[in-house]
Amino acid sequence: MFASHLWTFSWVHTSLLYACLKLFNPVLTGDKRVRFPYLPNNYDYPFPMKHLTFAVATAALLCTTTLNAQCEDTNACNYDPMGTEACNYNTSNQDLSQGVLLGIPFGQYSLDTTATCAVQPINDNLVQMSANAEGLFQFVVDQAVLDYFASAVAEGAVTQAEADQFLGLMTYSTFSFCDTIMTSNLPGLGSFESSWTGSHWMIDPVGYYVAPASNLSPGCSDPEANNFDLCALIDDSLCTYAVEGCEDPLACNYEAGTTGTVDCVYFNTDNFTLGENDFIDVFGEECVSGYAGWNDLPVPLTQDSTGGPLYFVLFDAVEDILVQFGYQAMVDDILTVSMSVCGDTMNYNSIYGDYDFPFDGMGFINTIYGGYIAPESSFPFTCSDPEACNFDPCSHPFADNCEYLMPGAITGDTLITTDGAAVLEYAAGEGNSVEWFSACTGLEVDGNMATLTSENEGSCEVCVTESNDAGCVAATTCINVTIETADKVSPLAFEGSVMPNPASDAVRIEWQGAPTLWTLCDEQGREVKSLWVTKGNQTLDVSDLAPGMYLAGPQTGAKSRLAILK
Repeated sequence: MFASHLWTFSWVHTSLLYACLKLFNPVLTGDKRVRFPYLPNNYDYPFPMKHLTFAVATAALLCTTTLNAQCEDTNACNYDPMGTEACNYNTSNQDLSQGVLLGIPFGQYSLDTTATCAVQPINDNLVQMSANAEGLFQFVVDQAVLDYFASAVAEGAVTQAEADQFLGLMTYSTFSFCDTIMTSNLPGLGSFESSWTGSHWMIDPVGYYVAPASNLSPGCSDPEANNFDLCALIDDSLCTYAVEGCEDPLACNYEAGTTGTVDCVYFNTDNFTLGENDFIDVFGEECVSGYAGWNDLPVPLTQDSTGGPLYFVLFDAVEDILVQFGYQAMVDDILTVSMSVCGDTMNYNSIYGDYDFPFDGMGFINTIYGGYIAPESSFPFTCSDPEACNFDPCSHPFADNCEYLMPGAITGDTLITTDGAAVLEYAAGEGNSVEWFSACTGLEVDGNMATLTSENEGSCEVCVTESNDAGCVAATTCINVTIETADKVSPLAFEGSVMPNPASDAVRIEWQGAPTLWTLCDEQGREVKSLWVTKGNQTLDVSDLAPGMYLAGPQTGAKSRLAILK
C-alpha cells in the first residue's frame, strides 16, 4: 500500500515536472509526444495536443505550487521538505551588501597579534558577494580580486599555481548565513559550519575568515601616516602625514607633529659662540664681580658632523682632576649629557634628568652639583697666577697677562772661616722692602745688607724676600755660604790673575806658573769646570753657569772666590 502511494506520488510528481519543463521548453516529436531530454533515457510521455490548453493551465498552476511550496536544501535556513515557503539562505543580521573581507592565510603573515582587532584589513582581500540562481551566496571574482592575487604572485607570497587554486575555490564555493551560523560548501572538501565570533566567521578547512565590511569604519592603512589604523577598512584618501621638520624636543626649533631631525637646530644664541672654549667649576668666593675662573677646568661644548645635540669634550687630565677631588658624579654627568642652547636657556639632558639652566649673564647655573658652565668670553683675560702681582681671581684660567716683581741678586762672600764674617748685599728695587732670613745663627741685618758669622763648619743658606708697596712679593732669592776652619782657605797661591770678577760670559786667566790643571767649583765644592793652563793668558767660558759664587784655582792648590752675574 505504502509502495503504491509512493509510486503514485512519484508519477504525479514526474508528470508535473514534465508539464513545468514543457511550459518553458517544449520539445514536440512528430507523433505529438513530448520528449523530456533532462530525464534518464529521454523518456517520452504521450501528451495529446487536444488537451494542450487544459494541460498548460493545469501544469502552470501545479508547477508554481510545487516549486514554491517546499525547501529541500539542507543548506537553507528554512530547510523543510514539507513546508510551504521557498528556500531562504540568509537570516543573519549581518550586512553583506558592502562585501566581505576575506582573510586569506598567505596574506596574514604580518598580522599584529597584539592588536585589539582580529580583523586587520591591511592584509585582506575585499570581495563582493551575490546570490546565485538558487539563492546561495557566492564570491564575485572580479578584476579587483584578480589584481589581488596577481600582486601576491608578483611579491612571492604565493605561486601562480597556488593563486589559481585559491581563485578556483572562491569561484565555486557557495554560502548560506543562518542566524549566527555560516555554512560553506567547498568544492571537493564538503560542507562546513562556522559560528559568528562577533567580528567574523571562519572557514576552518582552509583557514580563511569572512568579515562583513559594513562593520568596519574606513581609515588609513599606511603605517607611515599619522593616523594609521590597523583595524580600519582601507581608505588611504584619509591618511595624514607629518610635515618634515624637527621632531626632537631637545632642539631649539622643535615642532610637534613634524618628522625628522635633519633640520634640527641645537645652538641658537647671541650670548656666545659654539667655537669658543667653555669652563666648569663650583662657585668660589674670591671673585666679587663674576665667576672665579682662574682655576676653572676646560670642557668645550661641541657637536658631531651631523649637527646633532651638543655634548662636552672631557679631556683625560680634566677627568683625572675631577676624580681626584671627589667629583665622580660630575664626570658621570659630563660623559652622558646631551644639550641644546636656545637663547638664554641651556636644555640639559643627562643621567640625572632633564633640566633647563638659565643664562645669568655670564654662564649657566648647574643645579645638579651646584656649579656653573660658562663660555670663555665671560671671563676677563687678565692674570690667573696667584703668585703674580696683578692676580685676578675673576680671570680667564689661561690668561697670562701677569706682572711679577723680579728678584734681585745677593752678592758677597760665600766662603768664610770660622773666625771670619760673610758680608752679603741684596740689590732691591727702588722703594721696595726686603726681608732676610736664614736657618743659620749669627745673621745680622741692616736694610739691604746682612752679615753672617758662625763658629761652626758647614753650609749655610741665606735668603731674601722682596716686596713692593702694593704687597706684591718677588720670588725668594737665596745664597749658600760655606764656613770652614782658617787653615783650609788661603789666599790665591798661584802667580797670575782671573778677570773680570764678577764675570758673566768668560774669564781670562793670566798664569805665570808651571803647567797645571785648573778647576772651577760651585759653593758646595763640586767641580763644574776644568782647564789645563800653561804660562800666559787663557780664556774659560762660563756663559752656561748659573749666577752665584764659585771657587777658582789649581786643582791641588788654594782657590780664590769668583762671582758670576747674568
